[in-house]
Amino acid sequence: MSEFKDEYLKVVLNQLDSLTLYGAVNDDPVLVCLKNICIGIEPTLNFSKMVSYLIESAERFGFSGNLFKNHILTLFLYDENRFSLYCENNQKVENTSLYNLAVNDIRILKSLITVDINTLSDNSPSVYEILNYKPVNKNKNELLTYINTIFDERELLDNFVRFYKTSGCGNMSLYRAFKFDEKSSSIVGIEKPDPITFDDIIGYKSQTEELVSNTLAFIKGFPANNVLLVGSRGTGKSSSVKALVNKFFSDGLRLIEITKEQIVKLPEILSLLKNRGRRFIIFIDDLSFDEHEIQYKYMKSLIEGGSQNKPDNVLFYATSNRRHLVSEKWGDRQRGSDEAEIHTQDTLNEKLSLADRFGITISYPKPTPKEYINMVKVMAGKEGILLSDEALEREALKWEINQKGISGRTARQFINNLIWQTENV
Repeated sequence: MSEFKDEYLKVVLNQLDSLTLYGAVNDDPVLVCLKNICIGIEPTLNFSKMVSYLIESAERFGFSGNLFKNHILTLFLYDENRFSLYCENNQKVENTSLYNLAVNDIRILKSLITVDINTLSDNSPSVYEILNYKPVNKNKNELLTYINTIFDERELLDNFVRFYKTSGCGNMSLYRAFKFDEKSSSIVGIEKPDPITFDDIIGYKSQTEELVSNTLAFIKGFPANNVLLVGSRGTGKSSSVKALVNKFFSDGLRLIEITKEQIVKLPEILSLLKNRGRRFIIFIDDLSFDEHEIQYKYMKSLIEGGSQNKPDNVLFYATSNRRHLVSEKWGDRQRGSDEAEIHTQDTLNEKLSLADRFGITISYPKPTPKEYINMVKVMAGKEGILLSDEALEREALKWEINQKGISGRTARQFINNLIWQTENV
């Protein structure tokens, strides 16, 4: 029996080593443990680690049943490699050498998902659970359920190809919002992005319609503008941008959030995005610059002109409380001698030029008291709060006086507090 097991494990190890296009999946912790088991490195410990990793994966993706099989299928489905990147960019891969190599790797995948877990574990009591798993998180993956039933490797690969073309590959298929990690110089997915939708934004209909229209043109491949959203704090500027990716994720839109300090990293970020088959909004929240800050010069150069142009699949959206973005001093506008006046105008034009690079400026004015009360009433209705209009209005006005003034954010905070109060009456 031991000789049979050794031979079986050699076959499994050989299959892992034979992967070409999908070879990077060997870095996955589950497959690292599998390899260690196959070559005899602490088999019991590595099997226990493998079970732990499989459970983490199951609860993240909502797997049920055979965790090992589901995990391996998911590894291949979400892998980023030359083949999947070509598919993401909607390039024709059929009848190419890459496609044939991918078929060979899928053939190995089909063999791997049938690995005998009992042979790996020496009949550990964990085996039954990972083969018949019932997750707490029951988010069902319809595609994974379907491809579990496919036996032909070409049919299986063709389903992968369709997935890469419609959803992207790697992290681009898993996440809708990202941030730039300077340590790794990579785009990192945000696990729990803001779930805000346009239905949650009360008022500002014309503003959101203009924003959606420009974004839709961008997604459809038409000329579109960079957008600057300006207005008082708490009026829904940031929420409007975040709602876009929740609305258009399935159409290929992704959001990259960067800080003002990361503007100098934009050439690096654009290099990571330019060859991807998705559309990206680079989003900078609360954008403004003080007198001594020069990051705006980098951004101005990249948005229009400069040695590195903005790729066609990228737009810049920013929010600000300042319409002109860069702080001005009265000295910038003062007139003195003829020579001083020329230089003063140059300084002023330089400071205004960044805002001019945004083709569309959308204003989010502070709501009137009447608009604020309407926001409160709509939000209260959505939350099922049973208070009379008179009581809502009285308490909402009292709240804004004691808090931060009239805004959509203030209305939301008032409703949050009211939910708690009514639950504890």
